[in-house]
Formats: sequence, structure tokens, C-alpha cells
Amino acid sequence: MPDRSPNPSSRRRGLPPRALAALYLAAILLPLALAWTGGLDHRRLSMMLAAGAGIASAAMILMQMVTSGRFEAVSGRIGIDVTMAFHKWAAPTALVLALGHALLLVGPPDAAHPHRLARRLLRMATEDGLVDGRLALGLLALIVALALLRERLPLRYEIWRASHALGAVALVGTLLWHIASDARPAGLTLPLWGLFALAALVPAAGVYLRRLTRPAAADWRIASLRPVAERLWELRLDPPAGGGLAFRAGQFAWLSFGGRRLPLFDHPFSIASAPGLPGLRFLIQEAGDFTRRLGRLAPGTPVGLDAPHGSFGLAEGTGPVLLIAGGVGIAPILSVLDDLAARGDGRPVRLVYACRSPEAMVPDDLLRPACDRLGVVPLKLVDRGAGPGLAPGPLTEAHLRALLNGLDPGATQALICGPGPMMTMAADTLAQLGLRPERIGYERFSYAVAESSARDRRMLSGFAALFAAIGAAVLAFALV
Repeated sequence: MPDRSPNPSSRRRGLPPRALAALYLAAILLPLALAWTGGLDHRRLSMMLAAGAGIASAAMILMQMVTSGRFEAVSGRIGIDVTMAFHKWAAPTALVLALGHALLLVGPPDAAHPHRLARRLLRMATEDGLVDGRLALGLLALIVALALLRERLPLRYEIWRASHALGAVALVGTLLWHIASDARPAGLTLPLWGLFALAALVPAAGVYLRRLTRPAAADWRIASLRPVAERLWELRLDPPAGGGLAFRAGQFAWLSFGGRRLPLFDHPFSIASAPGLPGLRFLIQEAGDFTRRLGRLAPGTPVGLDAPHGSFGLAEGTGPVLLIAGGVGIAPILSVLDDLAARGDGRPVRLVYACRSPEAMVPDDLLRPACDRLGVVPLKLVDRGAGPGLAPGPLTEAHLRALLNGLDPGATQALICGPGPMMTMAADTLAQLGLRPERIGYERFSYAVAESSARDRRMLSGFAALFAAIGAAVLAFALV
């Protein structure tokens, strides 16, 4: 019999958000403090600001290796989506500090010597002794630009990931070269910077080493692959001999197919089956280069699995549950729904499932068994082609009010997965209807301002406060 104990992996790993913020800030402040206590001093304020900005930028660049994603100590509680959002916004901040470092070294214009600024800029752009600094700054700018423009670039995802990883390693090496070639390495000795770099690189390298050394016997295998809706596939995996996966309903896995070992070939997909079963089920939508070729995979194909990841899922406790799915966002919702049914959970459960058309919806055989056991009558919405059992979409405030009818909003927990605008609308509306923000769960990997919910904006404000604290530390370093 499969294990149906409540939430076999319910305890979330990782550090709490405030502890993570404090550790990150400490990692940036430590090099500044060592430089300050080491006697780094200059009579010109601009030179001290330049040194402080350079030190902070270098430390942030190294910390980018740790905030790159798959470390449960970092992402276990806050979610890998929040970690990646921080990674995305920290890089431009480090670039601004690096540009400030360079410009402050050039110095301000001098009205009494109008040609001095041009000579300094020319020196910085051409002097042989500064080639390491120019290369580090250029690499950082290129990496940030390619990351921000990724979705607009005509590059396969695997190629972009490889270039991003190699560029990051090259940047770290060039940064250490720049520090070593400086006559006064910002008051901090090269060995200490080297130890800092190792501490940042080793965890990231460990992800690659674990994958490269994983035995073939640890691979999962494709049990079946079938189309279940328009551009939507159901993938079932069999575990390796004597193996399985403990996870929380709602989490996701990185999958690589055909025996490929490098994480560059991994693709993230939400688990659509309940914990405690021997195999795994995924729902995969055709949306990119790889997923459009998914149907070519044959049963028996080896699959590398890196899991579980993500913080999406029900929190501990009781109270009504509201599940909201849009499109392929039904995958983790199915995992939660099946888990509740398998455990015989008696709390009230409401489900709304929205799609663009009936053809895009998963078949009833995936939804009905769990819904019948829980006594759930799902509200199904379609943007076009409404018919029996289907209501006109899209999701609106009226739908959410109807779903909450008879429930205590303050005790209700909501899980939302779907397109960004839908999640934003649902999260903000539910908060206005009385749900506590901490009981509204979703994961998102796009933080376009137009799609940001109130919770997203609070998160981004937290990032901004942390970056402002780093800027204040640089200013204090220069003034004190």
C-alpha cells in the first residue's frame, strides 16, 4: 500500500526570509568592514566612494552564484520564484555599482581644466593596466543585458543557459584578476577574496557534479506519454529500482531526457500527482523548442530528475481550501487535489478551472475521481465555446465571491496557478475579500510591473530596501 500519511514531506526546508536577508547583507558588508579596518583611506571622497562601490559590486557578483536557484537552504521557504526574482534584480544593482566604481574613479568634470575629464576617460579606455577592469565590466554588462532580453533573443533555452553559466564563471575569474592586479586590492587581501569566491562557486558546482556523477541506475523512465488536451501532454514516469520521491503536493521537478547529465538540459515541470505513489505524473504544455518535440519521446526513455523544488502548496493547519487553476496551471492543483482526496481530508474544498476553450481542458478522468471523493463540484470557465458544465470566462470577482460563499475568508487558504494576469487579479481580489495575504499562495517567474500583485510589490519593495541598505553602507564606508 502506498504511504498516505499526512504530508510525508510537510516540513519546509530552508532559512526564513529575514535570516536570508540578514545573511546576504552581512556577506556584502563584511568585505567593506575588512577594507575599512585594513586602513583603506583616501583624502578624496570620490575615491572612497569608488572603492566602496567596487567592493560591494564584487561581493554582490559572487553572491549571484548562491542565489541562482536550486539550493533549498535559500529557496526552501521563500520559494524558488522569489529567489530567482531577487537574482534577476540584484544583477542590475551590481552593474550600477560597478559603473559607479568606474565613473567615480574618472572623477567629476573640472571647469578649470576642461580637457582633464576626456584624458581620464581615454586613459581608462585604453591603458593596458586596466584591461582586467574593462573586461570585468563588459562581461557583467553583457550578462545582465542577455538575461533581461532572454525572451526576445532567437536562442534556444539550452544555449542561453550555457552561455549564462560560462559567462558567470568567466566573470568571477576576471573579477579576481582585477582584484589581484590592483596595487591595493581594496584593503582586502586576494586570498580572502579567493575564499569568498570558492564559498560562492562550490555550491553551484556541486549541482553540476552531482548530476555528472549520478549513476544511470538512478534514472527514472518514461512509462507513458499521451496527449490529453490541445497542446497538452500527460507524462508518467516510473521510478528507479528501489527508489521514489518524497515531496509536498504542489512542488515541481527539473527533468532531463535521454540520459543527458548537464543541468543545462533540465526543464522545470510541476508534479501533477499526489505524494506517496510509486510513479510521477506531469502535465506539459507545448510552449517552446523542447516541449514541441515532446511527442517524439518513447516509453522507456531515461529521465534525470532533480526534485523536489518549490514552496507552492498547502500550509500546515486546517480551514477551507480554494483552488484556482488556469490552463496548464491545473498540474500542481491536481497534485494538491489528489493528495487531499487520498488522505480523506474533510475540510471544505472549492475548485475553479479556467481555460481559453473546452479543447484546452484536461479530460474528466483526471479531475473527477478526486472531486467525487471530496464532494467538489468544479467551476469550469472557458473564454470561448461554452457548453454543458462550462461557464463563460474569464475569471472575475463575481466568480470568486460565489466560491467563497459560506466560507470564513479569514480561515480560508487559496492556491493559485495560471497565467500571470489571472494570478494577480485573483490574489488581489481575494485579499480584498478578506483572505489573509499569507494564506494566498502562488509561484510566478515573471515580474512585469503590469502583472504585479500587491504581494509582489511588497516583495520588490523588500528587495529595494535591501539594495538601499547596501548603498547606505557604501556611503558610510566613504564618509566614516
